[in-house]
Amino acid sequence: MEQRDTYTDSPLAAPVSARTRIRSIDTLRGVALFGILLLNIIAFAFPLAAYSDPQVDGSTEGINLATFMVIDIFFEGSMRVIFSMLFGAGLLIFVAKPATDPALIKRLFYRRTWILIGFGLFNAYILVWVGDILYAYGVAGLILYFFRNLSARKLVACSLLITAFLGVLHTGFHFNIRAQRVEVVAIESLPAGTALSQEQEATMEQWDQFLVGQLATPELIREELEVKKSGYVDNFIGAAAINIFIQTTALVFNIFWDTLSMMLLGMAFMKWGWFDASRSLRFYSGAMLIGFGIGLPLNAWETISFVNSGFEPYWSAFNRPTYDIGRLSLALGYIGLVMMICKAGIFSAIRSALAAVGQMALTNYLGQSIICNLVFLGFGLGLVGELERYQLYYVVFAVWLSQLIFSVLWLRRYRFGPAEWLWRSLTYRVRQPLRL
Repeated sequence: MEQRDTYTDSPLAAPVSARTRIRSIDTLRGVALFGILLLNIIAFAFPLAAYSDPQVDGSTEGINLATFMVIDIFFEGSMRVIFSMLFGAGLLIFVAKPATDPALIKRLFYRRTWILIGFGLFNAYILVWVGDILYAYGVAGLILYFFRNLSARKLVACSLLITAFLGVLHTGFHFNIRAQRVEVVAIESLPAGTALSQEQEATMEQWDQFLVGQLATPELIREELEVKKSGYVDNFIGAAAINIFIQTTALVFNIFWDTLSMMLLGMAFMKWGWFDASRSLRFYSGAMLIGFGIGLPLNAWETISFVNSGFEPYWSAFNRPTYDIGRLSLALGYIGLVMMICKAGIFSAIRSALAAVGQMALTNYLGQSIICNLVFLGFGLGLVGELERYQLYYVVFAVWLSQLIFSVLWLRRYRFGPAEWLWRSLTYRVRQPLRL
């Protein structure tokens, strides 16, 4: 049985100690962190548009297409869902200090959250990573605190309400883009030299603007590739322009709500005891079977529809009508699977190593940015655009192995990862003991 304490067992205003950590949560967080890299590696190694469209890097047949389809079906969105859920669960762990003044806990939580926003800005701008999620977690965390005392059912209701809104949004994107694309194809099929009406010209201009917004025009793809092959300053400027859009417009209209909904669901699951491996094997096996039973067929249908359409953008990940159902179902399946393994006490060595990765999640997340930048960008090895899609996963496996080894060895001598130590020291305004 896993060593665990419920989230109400930490009495003091101090960092969680190794003895009171919930190891199954650390293990699940390690799995999610590694799973996220399966998707993030695409945006490190290719122009950003390749994340949604395998045509950008030529992955339209053979092993590269198969690689795209496997990753898209089994992992797209689901690992990010789990990572976000665990942030919500972490809030409950942090504030569960019954012997401490609630006002002090609130101050500590908000200081901790603002520092996380700082880490996100560092990752996005200094480490030039346009896929940073820490900033969004911090912004959502500023709101999340007010939901902490809601019952699990109310948290689920709030989460599902937001998720339903996102589903309507994605469905609207799908049908709107599809309608535009039909008109564009009709115009493009006109005989050469045909004079276009004002309405047709407006349609083509709108489509061009859509492609620009997706960074998917041939010119923008070529420019982004040239920037990534350049030095640090050019990459800083290029990433800053994208990050400003992501952290403003995209955050307000999508990312914030996506993040908040999954955090709320994670808080509910924490209150229901999902994450500490305390539920029955039957419960977790049921979650796994239901989650995979819904998520995998749905994701397979979406991905096959995307491929069969000739990679039309209205079938790309974020424009799929059933995107949120598929990724959430798949996340539940993975949670059930990992909790079953934790509860059964099997694969102890790999569970322990993944728990070490999860305990140092902030360090390892930032570490992935550093490693991938040095591998792919021009101020490192400059391999951006040089590898085929399937070859990216040799890099992923190497990063996984290095972080497994590093995390295990580090935690044999130290209490926290380097970034976690800094985060805690700044939060409590006291230099935390690092060595064991």
